[in-house]
Amino acid sequence: MTEKKSLNSLIIHPAIEPGVIDNAMITRCILEYGPTEEAGRLFAEEGVHLDEAPILRLEFQNILRIDHLWMLKSLRKLTLAHNLIQKIENLDQLTGLNELDISFNKIEKIENLDKLVDLEILTLFHNKIRKLENMECLEKLMVFSIGDNLIEDYKEASNRKMSYLRRFRKLRSVSFKGNPCCDDPMTNQFLKCALPIVTYLDYKLITEEERESGQALFRGILRKLDDADEKTEKARIAKEEYDSRVEFYAMSFVEYLSGPELIETMFEKDPDGALLLQVGGELIGFYEQYKEQYVETMAGLVEFAQVAYNARQNEIKLFKDLVENALDDSVKKSKAVVEEYETKKKPLVEQMNEIIGKVTTKQATLEQVETNVIDSGEAFTDLIYDLWKKLMTIEMQLYERCEESRVQFSVNMTEMITKLLEVSRNAFGAWREHEGMWSMRQLDALSKLLGNKILLGDAPPELFEAMMDRDAMMNLVAQSSDNHMRFIDAREDLLMTRANKWRDDLVQGTNDNEVKRNRDRISEIYYFIDNQREEWTDMQMSMTETVDPETAALLADEF
Repeated sequence: MTEKKSLNSLIIHPAIEPGVIDNAMITRCILEYGPTEEAGRLFAEEGVHLDEAPILRLEFQNILRIDHLWMLKSLRKLTLAHNLIQKIENLDQLTGLNELDISFNKIEKIENLDKLVDLEILTLFHNKIRKLENMECLEKLMVFSIGDNLIEDYKEASNRKMSYLRRFRKLRSVSFKGNPCCDDPMTNQFLKCALPIVTYLDYKLITEEERESGQALFRGILRKLDDADEKTEKARIAKEEYDSRVEFYAMSFVEYLSGPELIETMFEKDPDGALLLQVGGELIGFYEQYKEQYVETMAGLVEFAQVAYNARQNEIKLFKDLVENALDDSVKKSKAVVEEYETKKKPLVEQMNEIIGKVTTKQATLEQVETNVIDSGEAFTDLIYDLWKKLMTIEMQLYERCEESRVQFSVNMTEMITKLLEVSRNAFGAWREHEGMWSMRQLDALSKLLGNKILLGDAPPELFEAMMDRDAMMNLVAQSSDNHMRFIDAREDLLMTRANKWRDDLVQGTNDNEVKRNRDRISEIYYFIDNQREEWTDMQMSMTETVDPETAALLADEF
């Protein structure tokens, strides 16, 4: 009798059932593509630690959606080829990824790659992509495969798609074949000259002759691309310099305070103030004066903060040098103590070896050498105690010396940060005064235009309405001033909080490091002392192998 099949088994082929990424699938694929034979057996027995997996291949799994990969913190290579994926997503946690292959899927858009800043190889072959986009963060990209997609006319692409690829300064290999634009025989020639830093196109080496031929043919288009690249490069350099300057100022807690950017941001975040500025006229002049006063005031703070930063760095260096010198001095003293101990230990060891030799060669019995053994043991006990006392004294002196330095260092850092905060309070206080003066001037200027439809001209409706009513206008001025004061307070609080936290973390860090060093050193001393005692005891016990247990126990009790 034939087994009756379910309706689902008749109408759904197992090969096209959707796959869902879960722990079971990930583990199975890691084992499937992992080590083989004996190495594979041992690998499976140890268990798969997903957070340690460097490579994952999820191919031919009928996956519809990228998900459940957040735990793969150590992943460097991810392959999702030959699936049914329609969207690039949920890869934000894989920040260490170097290689990503999503070929042979149904992806329509390049997106959600912002966090993959270390990506070097990106393969999107055979998808449904029409546009190159959202890859700006992939500055380390070296190999890019976009072949067999839906990118169209290369001439239209010359000012967009090709220039887009030109931004990747490390790009060396591009696969473009199979796109609609490649139906034109000129496409291949254009790509070879439009991507000057690319070495391989569609896995073939680009020769200098091919580049020169294309450059002659597409001179006009290439000139436009070069001009665009030059502008882009200048903008990039300017941004890098600006970011570097901001980072430098951030170390002294005064980032964005060195120019008018912060006050401009304050007005951008203040809809009431931005609206009132549209009145124009003498109000714009007052606004420019306000910015100049702000820049001048903050210039003093920024200058002081830079000097204070250098002073703090010098203080930190002096403290580190002091600690390192103290450590070096301690190490030298400890070595001298150990060398002295080894020198004094040597005759005791020779004496004990002589006794052991007599006992083992039957020249003497344990009873006959017992007094000598006990005397040697007592001498060694005194020697090892003296060693322990000297080493611990050196360590205690070092700890006390470092403790004094840490206390003084903490006081110095506190004084420096306190002085910085005092200067910052004065600067922000002056900023508030400038804000108050601006608010008064603004109110006076607006009062002159109150109700004057002619002078208001083409003002926006909401501004026009407010300028017809004194109360409405004054409310806008008051709200704007309140917004500005909150903004100023927030920036001052940020500076104070960061400066105090930096000092606290630094002081606590030096304290924690010294406590750990001290504990490690004490443990090291005890470990060395215990080893020396064990060696001496083992040497004594070597005489007891052929004697009765009571005598052996008597000798063993010496330590």
